[in-house]
Amino acid sequence: MSDYGLDSWTVNAPLTGVCVERGGQFAAFAGGDGCVRTVSLVEPESSLSVWPLTEGAVLALTPDCQEGGFLCGADDSTLYQVHPNDGPRELALLTRSWPDQLVSHPCGLRAVSDGPEVRLLDAEGRLVTVLAEHPSTVAGLAFDDGGRRLAVSHYNGVSLWTLDRRSREPQRLCHRGSHLDLTWSRNGRFLVTATQEKTLHVWDLAAGQDATLGPCINKVKALSWSADGSWLLASGADTVSGWSFSNGRLPAAAPHMLGRYSEHLIGNVSANPSLALAAAGYNDGGLELVSLAVQPQRRRLVSAPGSPIAGLAWSPNGDHLLGGDKDGRLFAYRFDTDSLARLACTD
Repeated sequence: MSDYGLDSWTVNAPLTGVCVERGGQFAAFAGGDGCVRTVSLVEPESSLSVWPLTEGAVLALTPDCQEGGFLCGADDSTLYQVHPNDGPRELALLTRSWPDQLVSHPCGLRAVSDGPEVRLLDAEGRLVTVLAEHPSTVAGLAFDDGGRRLAVSHYNGVSLWTLDRRSREPQRLCHRGSHLDLTWSRNGRFLVTATQEKTLHVWDLAAGQDATLGPCINKVKALSWSADGSWLLASGADTVSGWSFSNGRLPAAAPHMLGRYSEHLIGNVSANPSLALAAAGYNDGGLELVSLAVQPQRRRLVSAPGSPIAGLAWSPNGDHLLGGDKDGRLFAYRFDTDSLARLACTD
């Protein structure tokens, strides 16, 4: 595929996170050197702006609740807001642990982990409430699409908080073992976690049922829903693993296998937010686009051996792909939307 542009940079730090702010104008890369680097996606030949936060590492990065900003957690126990033009400002200093789990919602809420607790902040950075105590250290956070429910993963399951109720007791979704990253389906019916046991666990909240999916070859570190919400994609195998939710019921345990088979495993996967395709990053540094058609099409972007892909993120309109690897190579692809649409076309 030659109808794309590519900007790349090499920094002296591994990538620890990447995302695009909600307005789609800027991207940010978090680094193991304690810096956040931002770049414009609308200005030609834009250079990286470097914002030092801490002498240690930036542990977590996510779009802030409002357009134009990013939310960052550092190993100095500080939660930061970073604006591409104004730089960082401190929002909160945690008392129990590092802010390594972050999530925000356009309704104006931010959630940050603090050991077994979750602190909810409003758009101004004021503390709204503390959600405590969870059975173990918080391992994942996810708002549903409406921002009314917050799912918190931990040992032996998930705590589901309904935020517009006065009750301070969450709904407990129980399943034995350690539950890590988690994600909601777009319609809010399904909640999925990655587990320490190299499987996924899914709850059908409408039917009151749950099931285990997999196992995968390795622990799943990335989960992503297709643009129409019909596919759940996961890393952890030698090709992209996908489960179909198109019939509105719990899927079979065994995944559909998409993408190329490789001697190396997929470490990251990210679905395009507008089209039926995904980006897959391999542990050998390979990077490719995979369509979600009945007969999947594939386009390699990087095939030369390199460092494992450490993170991937699409812009909100799906025409930019951002990412980087564990050796500090950062990249920003700019795609022609017509060529992406042809790749994503169904059979």
